Amino acid sequence: MLRSRNIIIPLLSAFTLLLAGCHHDSAAMRELSHIDSMVYHQGEKEGLALLQPMSTEQLDKHEQAYYAVLLSMAMYKNYVPCKSDSAINAAVDYFRQSGDELKYLKALVAQGCVNEDMGYLEQAVKSYNSAEQLPLATDSSMIAYAKLRLGVLYQNQVIGSSTIALQKYREALPLFRALGDKHYELVCLTSIGGIYRNIDEKHDSAVMCMKGAIELAQQLGDQYHAFANRYQLSEYYLERAHDYGLSKQYGLQAIGTSPELIDHPRAHYRLAMSYLRLGQPDSAMYYVKTAPRAASARDSILYFELMSELEHCYMKNDEKSKQYIQLAHAIADSLTINGLNHRLLAIEKRYDNQLAVLKQVKSESRLRGVLLLTALLALGLLSLALLVWRYKNKLLMSQQEVEMLKSDLEGSLESLKRMQARLEARKLNDEEDNRQSNELQTIVNHQIEAVQQLMEWSYQYDGDRFVAKFKEMMTVPGVGNGSNYWTHLQSLVNELHDCVLVKAQEAAHGSLTESELNLLALYCCGFSRTVTMVTMGYKSIGTVYNKKLQIAKKLQVNDLEDFVRPYLK
Repeated sequence: MLRSRNIIIPLLSAFTLLLAGCHHDSAAMRELSHIDSMVYHQGEKEGLALLQPMSTEQLDKHEQAYYAVLLSMAMYKNYVPCKSDSAINAAVDYFRQSGDELKYLKALVAQGCVNEDMGYLEQAVKSYNSAEQLPLATDSSMIAYAKLRLGVLYQNQVIGSSTIALQKYREALPLFRALGDKHYELVCLTSIGGIYRNIDEKHDSAVMCMKGAIELAQQLGDQYHAFANRYQLSEYYLERAHDYGLSKQYGLQAIGTSPELIDHPRAHYRLAMSYLRLGQPDSAMYYVKTAPRAASARDSILYFELMSELEHCYMKNDEKSKQYIQLAHAIADSLTINGLNHRLLAIEKRYDNQLAVLKQVKSESRLRGVLLLTALLALGLLSLALLVWRYKNKLLMSQQEVEMLKSDLEGSLESLKRMQARLEARKLNDEEDNRQSNELQTIVNHQIEAVQQLMEWSYQYDGDRFVAKFKEMMTVPGVGNGSNYWTHLQSLVNELHDCVLVKAQEAAHGSLTESELNLLALYCCGFSRTVTMVTMGYKSIGTVYNKKLQIAKKLQVNDLEDFVRPYLK
């Protein structure tokens, strides 16, 4: 979807073309200008066919640089891999010094595309960043495209956060709208809606973006984007809004979108989950059985999660349910590790590309010095690849942990601030209980300061240093050392939420332990899984998940949310 390369770029003004012609009005330049109009206006196949047989020996430096830009873009848009970046790098250097801003902008975008193809993702980001810094009047369509590619890189690669991706999509969207480029407007809306889904305070905006994308996709007859946004809405209402009726509605629309063209098992699994949570297991089983065959690891994860819930809730086979969820977790862990290998794969790809260049040099020259340099360079690259392979899992898993902790900080801060506000109100309404409120407020204030400090550090430190500071600062003061924290917290939760903990203990016939009541109190306050893990002293997030399942089982509900929802309202 987002990998589409065929840029729909409006015609440049006649004035700009006139300037180009006046600058260099040779027969070769006129031919290249004609090919330019093809490459950037949906004639990339014809443009590549004209460029490939052209001889560059008779071209001057300006024409050679222009040729390199056009050939790079034509190859990129035709999915022909580039094996060397030397020509486009020389073109960027030439146009930077020539003062021709339009060709310099095109050269930077082409350089970014070549770097993407060759796996040089950091270099691609630098090229697109340089392109977007040029004046908008140079060519707003090229600058919008550079911003879009940056959004894709930051969203899909482990080189940055989704916050930056969101910023780039939002910058590109109004530019494409002003150009009347509905295709890339649709791409931006779909991407923005997908990112907003995972931000609690942006759920309304996410729904608005996805519904707008569906309407635009229908106007364009774009079945793929119509399906993608309907599927995203179905998943949002299932996992975030917990509106299973709407989740079912959009799920049915998604699998009904060009089923002869779009074969997507996950859409069927999500629809089946919606029916399951609506209490319609027969319908759920129908869509499980009619779903296309799982084609990826992510398909398998959702399938096993669905089967686990089906076995637990309706087949009453907890042993089989546990086996399914263990399979889902095992595949998810494997997928995470494999997905984080991209840096090693990028080095290997770079090594393969450079080996191809070196083989070409070897065939053209028999000099011993070149052969020796080839052997030494290949050996050096191989040693680097082996070194990175040795340490990749530790480094990349550390980065994954950092990104997970960062994503939890904002939600944790909001939860703590809500508790702080409730404590203030409690002090005003009940002056006799000020001592409890003051003790609890001291702890909450300490936690807010800790989270705010961590959010500041998250932009300064990476890796193990940030993780260590997170675990050090998020530890609740005095827990396990005679503190009244848990007593005060349980009292506050009962007061704010209609004695939910007392009623939970009654529903569990007195079987809930103090530790389980403490975890339930944190859940009612809206703490994230990561902060709950650190606060309770658990070793992994999986422990939080298992403890919640145990409490839900004692309360005889499928999920803790089913029990606490009426009290939280």
